[in-house]
Amino acid sequence: MSSDFRRPRLRRTAPLAAVLLVVLAGCGKKGDPMPAPRSIPATVQDLTLRQRGEQVLLEFAHPTSTVAGLPLAGLDSVSLLELERPAPAEGATVTVVDAELAAARPVAELSGATLSGALVGDRVRIAALLPSPLPEPAVARVYVVRTRAATPKGPGELSGFSNRAILVPRPAPPAPASFDVAAERDGIRLSWSPVEAAAGGYAVYRRPAVQPDWGAPLVSLDSTVTQWQDIGAKYGQRYIYTVLALAQAEPPIESAPRSEREVDYQDRFPPATPGGLRAVALPGEVRLLWEASPDADVTGYRIERATGDGDFVPLPGAPATGLEQVDSGLTTGLRYRYRVLAIDSAGNLSAPSAPAEAVLP
Repeated sequence: MSSDFRRPRLRRTAPLAAVLLVVLAGCGKKGDPMPAPRSIPATVQDLTLRQRGEQVLLEFAHPTSTVAGLPLAGLDSVSLLELERPAPAEGATVTVVDAELAAARPVAELSGATLSGALVGDRVRIAALLPSPLPEPAVARVYVVRTRAATPKGPGELSGFSNRAILVPRPAPPAPASFDVAAERDGIRLSWSPVEAAAGGYAVYRRPAVQPDWGAPLVSLDSTVTQWQDIGAKYGQRYIYTVLALAQAEPPIESAPRSEREVDYQDRFPPATPGGLRAVALPGEVRLLWEASPDADVTGYRIERATGDGDFVPLPGAPATGLEQVDSGLTTGLRYRYRVLAIDSAGNLSAPSAPAEAVLP
């Protein structure tokens, strides 16, 4: 065999140690996949309550994330739990640790249709019935909620116990015996009879007529107040109002609703009358100037004219949008009288202004 045959020389392109690391890494065994993050709802931290008559109304924001801060797919169920403790002395508080909550009894379990029915916007609302009569001596009732996540495979994991909402129930006061509402230009005025037991004042509730529940109070008022104007009411809306008396303000212990009043709040109120009308006689015409009506929704002004002692009739044409107008084509020597009325966006007319007159030269 020829001795000229030579083995080709390899060109070294990388250090040998680096090559060995690459080979070893490529040949190694794959590790176990990372476990899926647990879907545990974030713990509710904003549970609140109020006693209304013989019920306890509890509310909290619907959780939207897990304890890890990831989006929560949804809730499978909500559990309301109650723990009884002796009522504390005046000025003292009730302290309950998580270990004690293991003995709390279930009060309500919401899932499916009952959970959907408890959702109002982004809030979950639950009603619990108090015992009747209330026990003596008084008992403090500690409420907590736990939520369970919904997963594609069914019920998921439970959240931790929520913050504690604590109530020492008391007999609720009666609602005001009489209650009236009146629609006014600047809002809806409410008035009611005083309640002697309303040491905590009054709570005013408003809801759209199409909404079945009251939600949070519109305003809380001192026990000396027996009327209030809702300046936040909007024209074109139907509202239902009620006023409840409070035995105490915090946590609220309020009367059960006794009466409701519905208002169809439409703009039927005339704007304020413009003033300062002046009539300046010129050859063949009268120049009219006036001061604006102070109402914000005024869209124009109607000018009315009377010849001599005749009746006032509107000038032809569209209402004036400014604060002056010229009435032309008039007869020399005649006396003309004028008045101006404001028109608002709903078409309401103000009372006429004081008249002004001019005799053409």
